[in-house]
Amino acid sequence: MPKSRKRRKPKQSSRRARGPARTGPPKLASGHLGDRLPYLAQMAAVDEAERRGDARAALDLIEERLLDTDGNLFWRGDRIIRLTQLASLGPLLPRWATSRWLLEQALQELGPSGRPIVGQALQAVADVHGGLGHVRRPSGEDPRIKVLEHDWVFRQCLLYELGGLASYLRRVPLHLVTGADRVDEWARAPMGGYRFVERGSAVTVWEDVASGDRTETANIGSAAMLLLGECAIGRLVPIDGGRMFETVPLRVPEGVACAVAAEPAGWLSALRDAVRAGERIETGGTRFGFLTDVPRVASVLTVYDELDLLDRYPERAEKLLACVREAFDEEPTKDPDAVDVWACVAAELLHPSVLSALADGLRPSDAELYTRLAQTVAEPAATLARLLASEARDVA
Repeated sequence: MPKSRKRRKPKQSSRRARGPARTGPPKLASGHLGDRLPYLAQMAAVDEAERRGDARAALDLIEERLLDTDGNLFWRGDRIIRLTQLASLGPLLPRWATSRWLLEQALQELGPSGRPIVGQALQAVADVHGGLGHVRRPSGEDPRIKVLEHDWVFRQCLLYELGGLASYLRRVPLHLVTGADRVDEWARAPMGGYRFVERGSAVTVWEDVASGDRTETANIGSAAMLLLGECAIGRLVPIDGGRMFETVPLRVPEGVACAVAAEPAGWLSALRDAVRAGERIETGGTRFGFLTDVPRVASVLTVYDELDLLDRYPERAEKLLACVREAFDEEPTKDPDAVDVWACVAAELLHPSVLSALADGLRPSDAELYTRLAQTVAEPAATLARLLASEARDVA
């Protein structure tokens, strides 16, 4: 600690992660159409509960039909985690959490009005990569599945270039939009090109590659997979008291970032030209965060150095505290290749099951540690650390 970010092979888990570990798309139950209809109806009901802004009701509906007929988790694990965070932490979360929730809802929208732009967004990805056949994916997998789930270009086109977010905001209840953090302005935010220039435990600093202007954002892990000096493209959006990326930015060569900064509307052409020139730009495989932009596997490997703890939350809680103590004991590092430990710690703290395990294991002696942690990490993790510190003081 701090750990090097040089490429290394992650340790393989000796057992399959269960429950919320699943991040793939919901699978319709096997069998005839009659067997599938209840699942389709449940999906529609959950979507409608989210559209009303009722995360608790959506979770209750998910629990009514949690597994498919083969006994596997039917729902996306990241959706369950997101709804659990909203239902249990709602009043403690910043308003931008509701904005990001609305982005996810817009992406989940699969009504008739959404289908034409889905096809157009798929075509945009194909244009960038020279055909969907060039999309990196497991052997034999339909490339469209990979794109629909995890492609950064697809998401950007669907939400912004093709108006998916603006259209969705006109169909949801007004109270949900007004309770969000300037999300109507997010729908009009331009693409930009940035260089990652500075990292603190609670903040990251980005430089516009065209103007040289610098922007400070809360360190929720948006740069967790970048090295200092590397470039990215993304949309900086307004929030209370500053700006943030609406989702994790995409790492690109400096030339692409400069081209996008000079002509934001031409970002698709800049990516396409770079790919055709032989640049390797990975637009797929992205995990789009909610309260944190740190990929789940990255935070687990950084904090615990193993994947075997994925579903062993009491052990994760103990090792998380050990990691925090070790990080505080280490001398500050200027190594540009070091892992962003504090972004990973914050990501783990925000995981509902890890947070619950931490609360269950509170000791009075932990109060000082949590107080110091609250002064170190960014919101909303800092708020949770303060609450844990307060509760630790009250433990008999």
